[in-house]
Amino acid sequence: MKKPLVSICIPTYKQITYLKKCIESVLKQDFEDYELIITDDSPDDSVEVFFNDSLKNKAYFYKRNNPALGSPENWNSALRLAKGKYIKLMHHDDFFTQTNSLRLMVEKLEVDKTQFLFCQTDVWYTKSNTHRIHQPNFNQLNIMRRNPAFLFFKNMIGAPSATIFLNLNQQFDKQLKWLVDVDFYIRYLNQGSFSYLSEPLICTSHDIDGQITGEVLHDKIIQIREHVLVFNKLGNNINNSKSYEDFFDDLFYSHNIMSYSNLCEIVPEAILKADFYKKVIKNSLKNRFWKKWKKKFFTSRYNNYIFKLEQFK
Repeated sequence: MKKPLVSICIPTYKQITYLKKCIESVLKQDFEDYELIITDDSPDDSVEVFFNDSLKNKAYFYKRNNPALGSPENWNSALRLAKGKYIKLMHHDDFFTQTNSLRLMVEKLEVDKTQFLFCQTDVWYTKSNTHRIHQPNFNQLNIMRRNPAFLFFKNMIGAPSATIFLNLNQQFDKQLKWLVDVDFYIRYLNQGSFSYLSEPLICTSHDIDGQITGEVLHDKIIQIREHVLVFNKLGNNINNSKSYEDFFDDLFYSHNIMSYSNLCEIVPEAILKADFYKKVIKNSLKNRFWKKWKKKFFTSRYNNYIFKLEQFK
């Protein structure tokens, strides 16, 4: 049997309303050389019933995880089942914005002969029903091409739904929740070049109850732990040590990490770069006034829309 060109992998967890928009957008695609894989972490049969009703005459593979695997292992479960040349991961609350979204992505990959592609994202804030376009600027794209680890400071790719990539049997790190996509992107882009489409071919839904972003964005333990774990993975292959020192200086100060022992209580793996973290913490209170205004400038609307300078790179 001929293998599909694309495996569309949809890890699910309840939220039938948004899942319906996702599936409808898939079925409307004018590119049909794909297989559809659904892995389900729901505590009930609501998702299974939905697919039985809505995909009666469509070929798809459904797997219910019992017990639930959690994120991101539910994502990995779908990826492990993929047989396509390319993997198109779609979160269940995201959807294609155009009927030719998938075709444009595949054609770009095939023409450029790259392993990874991402596009602009239409970010939809469901509670206020407002939208913004998530997109990198020209300078950020160039930095990413030279140094994929730039994503550690700023995720300019966005959610996994905005990507499509060659099926290299690579998995998401199940130790991570917040930086799981950033870690995956860095590891993937270190293996080859990427393509970019300056069209919002994907819409991601935000402000939905139960989303991981809302749970971990201000979680001190997760923020500290995951940034240390991902930074440790980068090893000594970093372009600018000072940028990482400044980044962790702000991170530790913001979360009141004032001693190395306090850091190790949260993430024992900090011992792998003990000298680095001790240096950052030692200098954390120095020049605080200047650091505050420096951060204020780099995160200001003037810099974001006019100067477009990067504090870390």
